[in-house]
Amino acid sequence: MAVVLLIRHGETDWSREARWQGHRDVPLNERGLEQARALVPALARLDPERIVTSDLMRTQQTAQPIADRVGLDVATDADLREVDVGSWAGLTHDEAAARFPDGVTRHDAGGTGWTDGETYAQVAERAERALVRHTDGLPADALVIAVAHGGLIGAVTGRLLGLDAEDQRRRIGRPSHCHGTYLRRVADGWRLLAYNVPLLEGGDPPVELATI
Repeated sequence: MAVVLLIRHGETDWSREARWQGHRDVPLNERGLEQARALVPALARLDPERIVTSDLMRTQQTAQPIADRVGLDVATDADLREVDVGSWAGLTHDEAAARFPDGVTRHDAGGTGWTDGETYAQVAERAERALVRHTDGLPADALVIAVAHGGLIGAVTGRLLGLDAEDQRRRIGRPSHCHGTYLRRVADGWRLLAYNVPLLEGGDPPVELATI
């Protein structure tokens, strides 16, 4: 079955300042736009079947240069939005600690700190729905590029590996800007091929080892 290449969007001013973004529609900054353009040569070589993003601007801006190069439209899917961080949106870690000390303690231990947004388990569930929807009916050699968000990519990868949300955050974390995670859909679920790999010009997709 098809492979999904999940890519975290490029840098924004808020991510540079380590502010939680959540559902806030924060655009890429100049470095983020440069990162998106730099992805094009390597991704064009992969000949994607389709390109999908969340409905937030920063993912669409990251995807548009490759879509323009390969002649595909960018589909948007709200199920690929970042985790809703509620009243923590726009805060740094120190600012959140000052306002929500108990919540930050929970968050730093791997849990969900905010009480008025989504849990990581909830975002992982809706992300998996989206991945299934966008790979249904595709042949095994098809590649879907899905540009999404760090928290979502980490959460759904952990879910597909059978980790609970807290274990995922403690053990594998979130990917870096414009890094890729490769997942193959298989008959009984999903296989992780690579996590948080740099997508540089001239780089090859991960080698897929046969199942023993």
